[in-house]
Amino acid sequence: MNTTSSGFVFSVPYEIAVVRPLRQTTPADREAALRAAYFNTELIPQDLIYIDLSTDSGVSSLSTTQLGAMAAPSKIEPGMGLASEGSRSYALLAEQVQRVFGFPYFVATPQGRAAERIWTKIHIRPNTFVIGNLLFPSTRVHIEMNGAKIIEAVDDAAYDLVSNEPFKGNLDLKKLETAINEKGSDHISCIYIELGDNASGGHPVSLANLRAVKEVAAGRKLPVFFDACRILENSYLLKERELSCHDRTILEIVRETCELADGCTLSALKNFLVLSGGLILTREQSTYQKAMMQAFLDGAQLTGSAMDQLAIALGDIFACDSYVQSRVEQVRYLWQRLEGRLPVVRPAAGHAVFIDVKAFLPDFKSEDFPMEALAAFLYQYAGIRVTKGPPLGPSQVARGIELLRLAVPPRKYLNRHLDDVAEALMYCYDRRSEIKPLKRVEQPGRGKYDPAHFAMI
Repeated sequence: MNTTSSGFVFSVPYEIAVVRPLRQTTPADREAALRAAYFNTELIPQDLIYIDLSTDSGVSSLSTTQLGAMAAPSKIEPGMGLASEGSRSYALLAEQVQRVFGFPYFVATPQGRAAERIWTKIHIRPNTFVIGNLLFPSTRVHIEMNGAKIIEAVDDAAYDLVSNEPFKGNLDLKKLETAINEKGSDHISCIYIELGDNASGGHPVSLANLRAVKEVAAGRKLPVFFDACRILENSYLLKERELSCHDRTILEIVRETCELADGCTLSALKNFLVLSGGLILTREQSTYQKAMMQAFLDGAQLTGSAMDQLAIALGDIFACDSYVQSRVEQVRYLWQRLEGRLPVVRPAAGHAVFIDVKAFLPDFKSEDFPMEALAAFLYQYAGIRVTKGPPLGPSQVARGIELLRLAVPPRKYLNRHLDDVAEALMYCYDRRSEIKPLKRVEQPGRGKYDPAHFAMI
């Protein structure tokens, strides 16, 4: 809690209406589960997990308003087809999307990956380049599938895991201009920026940097697109760290951020409190029409009930700043419990805490699978699941960076849960000499994209 000139301000902007009991496992249960999963914590059944920090995507708790709408929908509409004007759910969502993000046109998809696939199919030309910060793996894959190559132009601060630089998601303007000059504007499809850059530790991109990038892009007639999955945390961290944002609301910062983009894609599963949903946002009617048709052909349209859920969530989230504040502050709470005790990436970010595995297990080589070994040791001790998260960017891999991500789902855990996580991780750190390397087990019939199997060396 805290106090302001307005009086008492409560710390948690919701109360718990529904709970799910957790099973208390034994060390023997966890050891058996780990061996059955070939020491890959991603393969452990959910009912054997105490706290799950492997992802924050699509696992947040729903509100009573959302649950009520699911249990007793006021309308049941047929599939979207191409007649969006006839859908009441679409109209409700359109009102919220345009109020929050300011874009006149949008296409709703089941997930962010579907939005990226459609968007890149429309905008990415073969044999061209895309300049960005450390883009999310699915974004990179979709760009490369369309025949383009990515130039990472993130600021060097992103690679410094212990500095307190506040905007590690920023683009380096010199790198940006060098890439444009070397490749030529005609050979660049776009500039693509991930807000709240996951691979850099979930750190924000400043408005000042976005304005400068937009100015460079406008001079070269290049479009600027955002991956806006983390726009909420990005905006909250700007409110804290960027002087021009101190006295502004999260909604105002979101709107100004979007004004600097020609279009956006986003997954709503991360912070928009829904179980499914993604968005394509654009200013061009022709792009909207192409995207709508492509979504129809791909079977990638969001159902009416899911649009209702997202519209409700957007209304709740932007009613005031308390939800976004509580979400980021809970992540910071975990970071503060660990900072100074474990090698965590600095400063605190918006959606996850990242552990520098190289510093945690300095005697491990990459071929010892240190991230997977630490995750297995933590699970065996406490039943807590963490994973290495999405793959790092090529420039991070080249520098030997290895990060373990503790992704905190929105509106799911209490701080007491996070206390347990911190205590368990400190136990692992104190006994890190007991953590055993792993080796990958190759088995006939398993493809290269199947989840890896490991064995203890």
